[in-house]
Amino acid sequence: MIENNDEPRWALYAMWTIQSFFCIPIAYLLDLVVLTIITLLVGDYIYVNGVPHITEDYLFMYISIPTISLLTGAVQYRLLRRYLPRMGGWVLATAGGWLLGILLVLLPDWLSWRNGYRDLDLAFLSMGFAIGIAQWLLLRRRLSHAGWWIAASVVGWGLLALLAGDTLDGFGSLMLGLLPASATAAALALLMKQANLNGV
Repeated sequence: MIENNDEPRWALYAMWTIQSFFCIPIAYLLDLVVLTIITLLVGDYIYVNGVPHITEDYLFMYISIPTISLLTGAVQYRLLRRYLPRMGGWVLATAGGWLLGILLVLLPDWLSWRNGYRDLDLAFLSMGFAIGIAQWLLLRRRLSHAGWWIAASVVGWGLLALLAGDTLDGFGSLMLGLLPASATAAALALLMKQANLNGV
């Protein structure tokens, strides 16, 4: 299943971590540009059901989540395509995982089961699980033991939950790009090595 018979060098995993890390600040800058344009067009306040909201605050998540997920998926796909065939769906799988994670976080509020995720720990674990599952759907046919990918994603996001606590400040935002990427880079290295040892 590995397209390139050479075992990937350590640079692949370093670039996976570094480039995934930089997706967060780059997406943030892109969001600021988009939100500034929207604010110039519609004004400082946007009305939803007759209630005024600050435009940038209200729309931030609607713009930032798709931007981060698509950018991260594109960067990771660019690194994976040299070694794994037919990975074009990686971008959509990554974006879908992020959106599924957000849905899992918001669903309790929408269904009035409880007052939502006041605890970021559960939100981060839900994100890690959802993204891991979505990406695993592609990896499972290309790498044996790909189920470890889900575990790595949950561990990366779980470490973020431990460090960030109940608030996602500037440090937490930096770790958002670093910890999940580091955990999945380690899983990718192990899965690729196993595939090469098995002569896949």
